[in-house]
Amino acid sequence: MSVGKIVLLAIYAVLVALVIALPGTTAASVAYWIIITLVVVHLLEVIAFFRLAQRAGGSLPVHLLQVFFFGILHKPEMEAAAARQ
Repeated sequence: MSVGKIVLLAIYAVLVALVIALPGTTAASVAYWIIITLVVVHLLEVIAFFRLAQRAGGSLPVHLLQVFFFGILHKPEMEAAAARQ
């Protein structure tokens, strides 16, 4: 797993921790809306990269799940896999 993906997972963990640990605060509210925004953006990326995920071979659900969680950070791996096909 790349450093970028690990950092993104850490950011997700901090955002979720803020929402859970500080309910009703401004920090929790901001973290909540950041999470919602990331979900929407990553769903759009799943749609945008669907064809690339199909061309990459391997497990389509795994590729789409990684695009959902990591977005553009997973694109180079799919492009490399598609080039090997």
